[in-house]
Amino acid sequence: MITRQLTVKDKKLFNEFNKTILDSITNSEWFIPFSPDDDQVLMPDHDLFLGQFDGEKLVGISGLILTETFYGEIRDVLGLQGKKIAEVGGSMVLPGYRGKNIMLGLNKMLVQIAKEKGYEHLVATVHPDNVASRTSAETLGFVKKDCILRKGKFLRNVYQMDL
Repeated sequence: MITRQLTVKDKKLFNEFNKTILDSITNSEWFIPFSPDDDQVLMPDHDLFLGQFDGEKLVGISGLILTETFYGEIRDVLGLQGKKIAEVGGSMVLPGYRGKNIMLGLNKMLVQIAKEKGYEHLVATVHPDNVASRTSAETLGFVKKDCILRKGKFLRNVYQMDL
């Protein structure tokens, strides 16, 4: 398997992957979907997504969300105004590839990238019942700080990592 940064050329692949996840997810409350019309996803100078590939097949993704409109409410809950922060999120793995530490591996790389780019804090949100994502976040060193309704309707534990 190989890992590489997704680019705007991967937009169709990204959208197909997102739809596959939505169609296969057992608890729709666990995932806040990306809109296929979201022009910021995969655009240079916005968010950075890594993809895990098995040959040509995209089997996992995770992103370093740099766009303030996505992480702003988390920043405010944690009192991190004025700090250089990013969110680790959009983590998805195809059902047949779960349990192979793909999400953990991608997120380790994203933490390293954030450190190299000089970020002070990383944040992440996870549905309280999503054991795999909670375990991944906690294994990486994220600490649970709060629980909120994200975007007013998605229950999420809020995690923070100081870099």
